[in-house]
Amino acid sequence: MNPGLKRVSRGLGRFGSPLAMIFVLLGLLAVGVAWNGAAGFTVTAAQMPYLITGLGLGLSLVFVGVGLMIVQAHREDRARLEAKLDQVIDAIGSAGLGGERAPRDLTGLVVAGSASYHVPGCKLVDGREAVAYLTPEEAVARYLTPCRVCQPEPSNVTTL
Repeated sequence: MNPGLKRVSRGLGRFGSPLAMIFVLLGLLAVGVAWNGAAGFTVTAAQMPYLITGLGLGLSLVFVGVGLMIVQAHREDRARLEAKLDQVIDAIGSAGLGGERAPRDLTGLVVAGSASYHVPGCKLVDGREAVAYLTPEEAVARYLTPCRVCQPEPSNVTTL
């Protein structure tokens, strides 16, 4: 948000941007002029042009101003929400709650699948978001079988 606009809208409080307030005030002024013009005549036929044009223009300006206020309020709410979500994302990232991360040294580890275990670079598990890294002994203890594609064995499991 423009700092100058922020300073002005702060003075207006919760009513939105200054442009919205200008539209509303001009609309109310048009309604007042139309009412005053119509009040100068006692014949209804003479009052109608004032009422139709003045009230139509005035109410249109008021509606546009109120619409601008609503849009401004939504923008401010969205900006606040995005700032809060950024804080939550930063907090989750700093707390280490973003899911299991791969260990730095994958030497001697295998990737656990649903029914089998794989070499860390196997194309069957490459690109999966959440993977568990185990030793081959832990994989066998979980009754996982070696992958038929990459054929991980304790002797040939290496970092890729």
